[in-house]
Order: sequence, then C-alpha cells, then structure tokens
Amino acid sequence: MMKRVAIVFLMALLLVQGIFAGKAGAASSFTDIKGHWAQQQISELASLGIIKDNGKHLFYPQSPITRGEALAMLNRVFEHVYGPVAKPLRKNNLDYRYPSRWEIEQLLTNMKAMLQIETGVPIDYDPGDRMLYYLHIAESGQLIKKPEKENPDWWLSSQALQREMTREEATMVLFHLLTPQIYRTANIKPQDAPAFFTSYYEWKQESYYRDTYSPYATAIREFHLFSSQTTLQPDKLMTRAEYAVVLKRLLDYYSKQVGLQFTGKAEQSQKVATAFIRAANLAGEKKDKAKMLYYYTQGAVASMGKLPRTPLTDDLVSVTTKVDETDNRKLWAIAEYKTGLNSGYRIEYRMDPDATTPFGRKIAAVIYSQ
Repeated sequence: MMKRVAIVFLMALLLVQGIFAGKAGAASSFTDIKGHWAQQQISELASLGIIKDNGKHLFYPQSPITRGEALAMLNRVFEHVYGPVAKPLRKNNLDYRYPSRWEIEQLLTNMKAMLQIETGVPIDYDPGDRMLYYLHIAESGQLIKKPEKENPDWWLSSQALQREMTREEATMVLFHLLTPQIYRTANIKPQDAPAFFTSYYEWKQESYYRDTYSPYATAIREFHLFSSQTTLQPDKLMTRAEYAVVLKRLLDYYSKQVGLQFTGKAEQSQKVATAFIRAANLAGEKKDKAKMLYYYTQGAVASMGKLPRTPLTDDLVSVTTKVDETDNRKLWAIAEYKTGLNSGYRIEYRMDPDATTPFGRKIAAVIYSQ
C-alpha cells in the first residue's frame, strides 16, 4: 500500500512540474535558431513552455510576432511566476474565432486582479480592456491615443489579432501589463488611478525617446525591457526573436519582484501573499491536486481536503501577513473569507521557504476557524 502511495505521489510531482515549469530543462526543438543572437533566450522560454513548438520545429526568429501570439505568450510568462490569479471571463469585444482567445481572456482577468491587489480596492479602470481597445485603435490606422469620441461597440477581430505587431504596440501592451508596478511607483491614491492612466492615453506624459511622442515606452523604461533607452523605432515590426528577448527580461523581472515582495515591507508581503492565495484557491476549486502541489506541500494538500469548506477565490475578502514567532523564515498569511452578509471564516496559511517554485514558498500548514 505504501509503495502505491509513493508511486502516485511521484507521478503527481512529475505532472505538476510539467504543468508549471513547462518541462523545464528540456532542450529546444527549434532547428532554425542555432547560432542566432537570441538563441539562449528562445531556448529557455521554449523549455518553460512559454514559446510553443508548432510541430515543424521552426521558430522563424526574424519573422514578425503577431498581436494575438504576443498576448498569449505574455500570459504564459505571467502564469509561469504567479499562476492564474482570477477566473477567465468571456470578453465580448474579442473575436471568439481567434484560436488562442481563451489565453488572452485569462491574461485580461489576471491583469485586472493584479491591479486590484496592488491598489487594495476595486477601481474604475480595467487595464486589459484598455489594452485591447488601443490595439483596436491601432488596427484602424489611428495613433495609439485617446480619440475625441470612443465607439462603445468596438471590436477586435481575429484578423486584427493575426496581424504583425509594431514596436510601439508592444510597448503599449507591456504598459498595461505592468500597470500594478507603475501604480506602485506613482505615489497616487487609488481613486486617482483612472485619471493617472488616462493621462498616458492623452499623451500628456513626456516621451524620453527621440523618435516618438508616444508615452508608453517611457512608462516602462524603468523595467529595462528594450535595449535602447533613446530610440524606439515605433513603426518597425517586432520580430519574434526581439520579442523573446523582451519576454525573458520580463520573466526575470517578475521572478525577482516576487522574492523582493516576500522579503520586503509588510504591505508588499501582503500583496504577493494575496496573489499566491488566489492562485492556490483556484487550483483547489478545480480539485486539481497536481496544480495544488505547486502551492502546497503534500501534507498541506491533505489538510486542505479535511477543511469544512473549500476556500473560493470569489469569497476572499482580505489577506494579512505576519512572521512566524519561532522561525522568521516562515510567514503566516491570514485570509478572511465571506460566505454571506454576516458570516465568514478564516484560514491561516503557513508559508515556508521552498526553492522549487518561483514564489520561493509553499503552504506547509493550514488552520481553519469560523
């Protein structure tokens, strides 16, 4: 019996590594990148499952990246570090015929959830919605700028998503993905966030780049995703190799930020713990034990199965954190859940150091209370 349990556990560990690490360490199967200047970045992203093989074993590094593929790959970078932090919702302005639509919709909800975690309150600004809208604006041949009047019935077609992405469009997309980090350094109140981000659409923010008035590249300049700090070449098409390098830099930034937040000030520790618990809850809601092993130890998974109720992401109200009294390397995240107008419960999660996940932690113990 014990042998069978051990085999099942080993299989689960192998499966979760495949799901979240994208078969990390596997050699790239692309035959057209040998000796290419971006070979290392392309190979690493491919080994993580962020870049997928089309079955032909060709990456086409010098070909332009399409908008839809660029968005799907952004979500894979995000989820490689954080996992999904929100349930995907159908986006009516997005063409349902686009093959990777579900990945884009997942990206949109992840973006909105992360900005809400950063601000601490719901705000009247949806970065994913605005990102798609301004891709729609670019598709119509206009400047990526706030028009005098917005069409409420705008539509981003499958054809538009399959078109090639310019470097300016890429900076606009990354600007929206990084709104939580931009908000964090802007030193503004949550209620001022919509007006702050709208000022970029109105091009009221100064551009540091000599060849464009567009402010999006300037807004993400501090993240060092693009090599040049003075010129953008905004109308140039973004090649797949160039985009892979940007994604690798973004992945490195996210991975570093997670560690800094967990070891930084209490406010940032609370925010990254909230993202962690949201992602863990989604895995638990689906009863996907393989994915749960990314967030929980085996013992904690067993403990979660004994709780009176399954914690749901939609019921999560707040998360606070505190350092364990006996071991300052361990962190407690106290999550409050609401189940009715006047009812709820609390789960305390002990998050221990664990180098096998991008978060650098796993939930090792849980305490449930009404």
